[in-house]
Amino acid sequence: MRIPTAPGRGGLVLLLLVVIAVISVKYSIDQSYIQVSQLNSQLSVLKARYRQLAGLDSAEVTEEEKAEGGSCSPKTQVAFAKTHKTGSSTLQNIFFRYGDAHGLTFAIPERSWMYSFKEPFNASMITSLPWAKLGFDLFIFHSVWNYPEVKKVLPEALYITLLRDPVNCYESNYVYMGLQNAFRMDINKFAQVKAAANIPRRPTAIIGKNQLLWDLGLPHSDMEDDQKVSQKISELDKQFDFVLLAEHFDESLVLLARLLCWDLSEVRYLKQNARKVEKVSNITAEARGQLTTWLAADFRLYKHYQDKFELEVNKYGRDQLDKDVATLRQLNEELTKDCVKEVADNSKLTGEFRMALDIVTGYVIDTSKPWCAPYARSEPNFSVQVRNKQKTRAGRARDKLLRGLDRDKLVEQRKVVQGG
Repeated sequence: MRIPTAPGRGGLVLLLLVVIAVISVKYSIDQSYIQVSQLNSQLSVLKARYRQLAGLDSAEVTEEEKAEGGSCSPKTQVAFAKTHKTGSSTLQNIFFRYGDAHGLTFAIPERSWMYSFKEPFNASMITSLPWAKLGFDLFIFHSVWNYPEVKKVLPEALYITLLRDPVNCYESNYVYMGLQNAFRMDINKFAQVKAAANIPRRPTAIIGKNQLLWDLGLPHSDMEDDQKVSQKISELDKQFDFVLLAEHFDESLVLLARLLCWDLSEVRYLKQNARKVEKVSNITAEARGQLTTWLAADFRLYKHYQDKFELEVNKYGRDQLDKDVATLRQLNEELTKDCVKEVADNSKLTGEFRMALDIVTGYVIDTSKPWCAPYARSEPNFSVQVRNKQKTRAGRARDKLLRGLDRDKLVEQRKVVQGG
């Protein structure tokens, strides 16, 4: 007589295998909000690039995307006119992270993390570099701004810059760049002696009077000419799609995220290149007044974009902006909690987290979470890393191209050209 087996035994085994597989897959996925957002954004980028390759309008939204709730495609090309001591390194870090995560190509100088300040930017500075053949996506490095030349490199990018209250900006430059040692006086004494005397900007100065306008390409000789300052502001209006303000940095990032069609998680940040508290000057009311008068041209620029910023806020909706800013700040708090063990100076920082100068702070990061590192990576080190990656990618692209050619024919053609 045949002994019956347990009913459904095969089904139970199959079910057990399915459960094990599901658990394994679930275990392999990082459930953090960051990772999920990055995957979603990468998918959106791939869709955008597919449309571009297929000859479709990059702004066109497919029915499938509408069904998914999508209404735009992430922009992957940005030209950022990086200004001195405005919070620009923090904004740059956001672009570093995004570009690195999505395999974008940076318009990076050959050896430095900034372009020459002896002359305005020129496209020829980078068009012959090995990674130029990859096509550029992000221009985010210090330069003397030259819009027509940047436009040659990134004709379809979103153009932005970042401004700061000119007095606060000058004070930060004055200390950070060591001008208080060069002049042998603090910022308050400088205001009383130099600014009150309305000294002009030195012709060869990299840092000095009306730094914002100088960074944006206004020659020192034009700074005292009201008509030329007005003309420059008018030109910049035509060049930039959006201008961020340091005094409203989080609001600016929320507005920028919408323009770029990026998730808010993409623009969270750890503040970069911030000076130690004891290195920040206490500016007197009298000195601030004297510096305000002295920096009149920069203030015209700044106030112009303050007015434009208010229009952007109203267009977005103040209530909605407040909610989204609160969300961004919550993301920043979670980032700090998850990643930062200590805010420290170079005495405690090592490797890719060391800062360019000792007077600023960086972050001791939780190394058990590799995803935290890019948020705290210093500008010089991030520059080296993306440059090396681009060299490798450019080399692979060249090798792939050569593999598709007939080497024997190339040798024959070379002999013909050489007359051999």
